[in-house]
Amino acid sequence: MAGKYINIITPGYTALATKDLGYTPGTGDAADLNPFDPTSVRPLVEGEWLERAAGRKVTRGGNNAMAVSGTLDNQGTAPAFLYFGEEGRYDAQARKLAHVVQDTRYEFRTKLCDSTGLAVGDPVSVWDWDGPAGAYGIVRRVLGAATSGGFVIGHVTRVYGTNDIAVLAVSGSLLA
Repeated sequence: MAGKYINIITPGYTALATKDLGYTPGTGDAADLNPFDPTSVRPLVEGEWLERAAGRKVTRGGNNAMAVSGTLDNQGTAPAFLYFGEEGRYDAQARKLAHVVQDTRYEFRTKLCDSTGLAVGDPVSVWDWDGPAGAYGIVRRVLGAATSGGFVIGHVTRVYGTNDIAVLAVSGSLLA
């Protein structure tokens, strides 16, 4: 299954363990914002990363603020899940449920990333980013090179081009 920014490579979307989790507004989200509404001012897109929050819920995490536009900021230190919306799931939009991938061993290709300095085998973690030179228009939680203290999502298996990589997701751990 593929979206605009994400493509599950193996084992295939239907073989993955997924779950619908409640959503808690993150930093920068108004309490009444519905990020599952595609016409929202800050809609979620497939391929964004949501962090675990209290009460079996997820949130965007991060601080929704960029120190320098176009550069990674605010590395994630908590478990995060790949958001993957299912087409036609209007119940999820109405009830504010995030459909996330729970498996810890799958490979995916993502364009929601900063591939600067990444090579095959490098660990990646979740970061705040507004895209190259602010191209996204809003801050999203995307993948970038993990540094000490970051929660590792997986390791790069292929670099296709600028901001286009494949990652093997593994059970996360903090880099010491």
